[in-house]
Amino acid sequence: MKNLLKIVFVFLFAARAFAESNDSMESLTNAEAAVQFKLEQFGKTNTDYQLLLDAQKISASMNRRGDKTTLNELDERCLRLQLKVLLTIAKARDPYYDPKASTNAFYMNVMPPITKGNQPFMSGMDPNAIKDPEARKAYEDAIAENVRRGKKYEQERSLSYGVDHVVIDLWYFVKNFPEDSAGRKSSFKIIEATIFDKIILNRLESDSYPEYSDTNW
Repeated sequence: MKNLLKIVFVFLFAARAFAESNDSMESLTNAEAAVQFKLEQFGKTNTDYQLLLDAQKISASMNRRGDKTTLNELDERCLRLQLKVLLTIAKARDPYYDPKASTNAFYMNVMPPITKGNQPFMSGMDPNAIKDPEARKAYEDAIAENVRRGKKYEQERSLSYGVDHVVIDLWYFVKNFPEDSAGRKSSFKIIEATIFDKIILNRLESDSYPEYSDTNW
């Protein structure tokens, strides 16, 4: 029994320590530096979107709410950190990308083009098995294009979910303050001065939980 109680005590202590480990300016400063590094690395190439998703997770770990009536310095910096990440992820998305458009469709396997002669062909076959060089090149190009579309889809979907994650975290951040509190008013003031995307702003200001925008995916 003593051993069981000891295990429970250690677990509760560890859980409490983990929950409070980010409630300090030192932790926030470290998180800000880590996020900035991720964003700068992404800015060098604009291709490795995983850096943005990593930055989102780091900023979310600092989702503090102070005394829940006012917006203290720690709260405000946490809020601004998440807004910074939100703007960067939203900007990285392709505003014209439509996952349902036929021009963006991709498949598990690509069907080879009709070849000259009577050579049999099947979806997903090895391009090197196609004797006709012209048909083989066309098939290789089709495979490459299919891979490109698949990667584009995964990137846009991941970035979309990244935006959703921050929006939901921020929505909870604000709603955790009492409705007429100085904390909620100050939070909204900062948000409205930072976010100019009407769709995102409406989701943050909505009384309803901002569901994941996965209907397109």
